[in-house]
Amino acid sequence: MFEFIRKHQRIVLALLILLVVPSFVFFGVADYQSFVSNDVKLVAVKDANITQEQFNQSWRTRLDQMRMEAGANFDVSKVDTPANRQAWLNQLIDSQVVQQEMIDGHFNATDNMVRFAIGSNPQFHESGVYSPQKYNEFLSANGIRDIDYEAYVRQNLAYAHVLEPVVQSVSLPEKTLDLLQSAMVQERTVRLKEFELSSYQQEATVSEDDIKQWYDKNSKLLEVPRYVDVQYIILNQDTALKSVPEVSEADIEAYYQTNIGKYTKQERREVNHIQIMVPASADAAAQEEILKKAQDIAAQAKANPAQFSALAKQYSDDVGTKNLDGSLGLLSRGDIPVLDEAIFSLTQPGVTDPVKVGNSYHIIQVAKIDEGAVQPLSAIKNDVLEEIRLQLASEKFADLATGLTQQVNDDRSSLQGVADNLQLELKTVNGVARDRLLSGQQVGEKAASASPAAKYFETPRVREVLFSDEVLNQKLNSGVIEISPSELLVVRVEQDVPAAIPALDTVKAEVETSIRNEKALELAKLAGEEELKMLQESGELTSTGFGQEAVISRLMTQQLPEAMLNTIMAAPADKLPSFVGTETPNGYVIAQVEKVSEGNPEMKTLFTQFLQPGLESGVALEVAQGVTQILRADHKVEIFPEAEKVILGD
Repeated sequence: MFEFIRKHQRIVLALLILLVVPSFVFFGVADYQSFVSNDVKLVAVKDANITQEQFNQSWRTRLDQMRMEAGANFDVSKVDTPANRQAWLNQLIDSQVVQQEMIDGHFNATDNMVRFAIGSNPQFHESGVYSPQKYNEFLSANGIRDIDYEAYVRQNLAYAHVLEPVVQSVSLPEKTLDLLQSAMVQERTVRLKEFELSSYQQEATVSEDDIKQWYDKNSKLLEVPRYVDVQYIILNQDTALKSVPEVSEADIEAYYQTNIGKYTKQERREVNHIQIMVPASADAAAQEEILKKAQDIAAQAKANPAQFSALAKQYSDDVGTKNLDGSLGLLSRGDIPVLDEAIFSLTQPGVTDPVKVGNSYHIIQVAKIDEGAVQPLSAIKNDVLEEIRLQLASEKFADLATGLTQQVNDDRSSLQGVADNLQLELKTVNGVARDRLLSGQQVGEKAASASPAAKYFETPRVREVLFSDEVLNQKLNSGVIEISPSELLVVRVEQDVPAAIPALDTVKAEVETSIRNEKALELAKLAGEEELKMLQESGELTSTGFGQEAVISRLMTQQLPEAMLNTIMAAPADKLPSFVGTETPNGYVIAQVEKVSEGNPEMKTLFTQFLQPGLESGVALEVAQGVTQILRADHKVEIFPEAEKVILGD
């Protein structure tokens, strides 16, 4: 239901990006004017410049922010792309242009506006009310003076006033919204018939000429991207265990005796009780009478232990246990210290005499005894040995971790020396690309993707380190990468392999499969189109080969591909059933549209509450961007050729 909302959240987010001032505006107008420097100029806005150094610094800051937000899952190769760098530069230019317009137009914010903005910030609220203490704590935590923060707020308010009136003036006509709502909530009942390419692969023939022609035309698609072969040292529990010396019989015996309690099964007893309270006001005679009563109950229980439950229900003053047969559960020594002596005084199941504890008499029944025992070393020797080895490995891991960190920091020119000094294994894997691990077919039998170490190199952070300037270009060892508190990794690029297109002989099977799939897809499409034509000509409702009916709309897509959804929703509705077809990656699909309805009230409410604001924001974004383009022209924005190099990452 909410797939459309999820897919179009970027409309609202883009508007926020446009209206929210980039963080560096905090430093004030003076810093914008300081963009004039001897650094390489990327963009000029009147007399101010955006330089390569400032772009790189701000982009690194943004990547660091995203890295902190995403954590270990952050993949810089998916983010640090030409498209995103272009978008970031455009944002810097737009911010600079709006900033310049703010200065030229003398936009300002009054003291009252600043006070209101600070007082309205939920970050400074406590129980929904502005708290001066919260505000001061924020300033102290960030090392900011109140006068500087107020200047920042004032500048942001002035900055926002350049575009905010334009954005707030945007609204969609009611007729347009009605039409959009109708299109979004309309529901169609459909059945689908699939023509899968897998059904036509046997009919698809592939010749040697087909293979050569396809390779000549599409070989770029087979290109193996730039990758590195990697030397690495992994330090974890398994590594540390290999460094643990052999454990002697004497050590095993000593450890067993020292930790004998771990291997001892304590005696436990199933205990019931009857509690007879002695009132605080009871005199000597009354206390004597209560004791006699307790003794009489104990005598009855001893004479017939089977009636202990009934006696507890009748006489016990312990409300919590009297209706549970007086049960205290299965107890070991120390569970109820004040009753230990009585509970463990019996050598076999039975009933005790009344025991005075505080202001109560307790009659104890031991219903069952689970004898304690010490596990003999002979029965658990392997377990004891493993415990010793793990303990030694933990200590060894700490020593090795310290040594690894020190040696990697002292000498970054080779991993072999580090491995030799610490007696750790130096391993090698191949085929680690910037954004993924390549297959064995692409890079050979030592492919990282087929290695037990794949989990390390699938981690975006590790690949980011491998393709950093220090490790990739300067050929230095990485620092210690903490995969987890118990796993440390150090990597070194053994070989940097440039992107290359493999020879036809090595990818012939792959090419043949691609051609066969393409031909099968064409056959599936042809069969589907022929049947579609017949159905459209006859116009008859059919269930032959069609699946179960499903109700879909643009808000309830049933996970249909976007192209298929658009085709179905655009199908003629004046005469039903109607039939439409769509090519898909796996073949061809015919949709039989059986019924069209205008949607239910819940969907209309969903549109009004969630989608309409997003659509209006999207229009406001387009308008604001149009105004920004006009401002760019007014402020003589000039983008230099060097900007293209920075965008491409050169």
